[in-house]
Amino acid sequence: MLRSYTMMDRLEQSNQAGRFTLPRGKEILGELTLAGAKTSLYLHDRDFFAIQRIPDQYIRGVLHDLTKVSLFRCVTLSGTGTASQGSERYHFATLFPHFVVSGGSHLAPNERAILEALFVIDDASTLFYDFDAFGSVLDARPYIEQIANANEHIIHRKVKTGSDPQILYFAGLQQICATETVLGKISAWHCPSGNLGGPEGIWLKNTITVSIAFKEPVDFDDSVCRVGTLVPFFGLLVGRPQNILRLRLRVQAEKETPEFLEVYWSMPPARNARYEGEKPHPADVLLDPAMKPEEFSRVLVDWLSRHDSWRDARSRFFTSFDEQIYHDIDRLIRSANMFDILPEAAAPPDAVISSDIQAAKDAAQKLFRSLPDTPERHSVLGALGRIGKSNLKHKIRDRAEIVMTQMPGRFSEITIVTDEAVNCRNHYVHGSDARIDYSANQGMTTFFTDALEFVFAASDLIDGGWDVKAWAGRGTTMSHPFGRFLVSYEFNLQQLKTLLPARSTPVD
Repeated sequence: MLRSYTMMDRLEQSNQAGRFTLPRGKEILGELTLAGAKTSLYLHDRDFFAIQRIPDQYIRGVLHDLTKVSLFRCVTLSGTGTASQGSERYHFATLFPHFVVSGGSHLAPNERAILEALFVIDDASTLFYDFDAFGSVLDARPYIEQIANANEHIIHRKVKTGSDPQILYFAGLQQICATETVLGKISAWHCPSGNLGGPEGIWLKNTITVSIAFKEPVDFDDSVCRVGTLVPFFGLLVGRPQNILRLRLRVQAEKETPEFLEVYWSMPPARNARYEGEKPHPADVLLDPAMKPEEFSRVLVDWLSRHDSWRDARSRFFTSFDEQIYHDIDRLIRSANMFDILPEAAAPPDAVISSDIQAAKDAAQKLFRSLPDTPERHSVLGALGRIGKSNLKHKIRDRAEIVMTQMPGRFSEITIVTDEAVNCRNHYVHGSDARIDYSANQGMTTFFTDALEFVFAASDLIDGGWDVKAWAGRGTTMSHPFGRFLVSYEFNLQQLKTLLPARSTPVD
């Protein structure tokens, strides 16, 4: 599990000097500064050195305290320069490393030596809400004598007890949940730390850590990629993007003691504080790993197993979801478009068209292909090619049907909302007629966006075995955007109906 972070904390507190190895084995002096987006490696030497072509953008070094550092994805901030003092001169350059890996050994870019990645997210205690893991004894008097003197044979004295004792405890079960997935074995752990007590008191603090134990050793890029795949899923469950607070890698070691390398991510994925809502509440998480580990494992396994084919569409979803309480038209457009790039298995089958329509389509295509190559010709041929194909409204309706099947009384008319969301999208993308005055009713465009995102993510989770009906039935504090959508849905639906023309248009 994650141990103390004194090494990385120390590196962040001051600039660290050391010797760094450049291509062709040249060693020169340098100074490493860890400062987020301003992280830098300043190199200087009496002899000229080249930094334009660094193999794999990788540099390794040894700091003066013998800590070994491996710098990944190094980008040149300034070319090699020259400075002088009197008759002496030196050459210098500054680089930006995206990752700094530190510890007792170096790690090469393509070295498959990483056995496990361990990380901490900022809402871990909300997602893995194991309430019974820590507590206090309400009436400690019957137990204090035995507990306070459990160490009597070690300290060789008897502890005096009084009439108002307190007992704080960790129940001792470190593992919260564990699941075998395509990424590896994913586990969540309690990692408590504390002091030994004394006249100033005693403290016990917990950090919940997530680990991915790989089925076989992987290289650095692969380990970071797997962490980057899992963290957005946790953000979806919690209700907001997650900041990665700590990252550590367990690597192959010759000795029996596990060897860990600490990772400093100069520009990690970060939640935009300007768009934040309220802090997530444990009651609002979509899945409960601590109390319902079977459901959590079932959905997690399925979600990850489909991720390669869903990657593009989910990437669009998370780009929108990451904007939290900020809504604009671009977000609405992205939220509609993500359904168009769903994998074939998640889209409805093409419609069967009549022989007459097929013959007319073939004749029209033949005619337009014979015309000069113009944008108009391309546009018509594109429209002809889409005849019989599932269009955007059909694709969204197909995913909405999954939600409606699970919650028929709650979302029976949600396709009215999603159809109008596409109409709104078409107005801003293609210039088609506006069904309502979107500028005067911006709350509706927010409602459209929330509906599209809910349908996309909820149907995805339901496919994996999420009990959405049970989630909706337990109530919400509305700290999760899906909880807010659930509570406000009926009101917004009725508002939308009053704005729509009396006669609705067909699906197109």
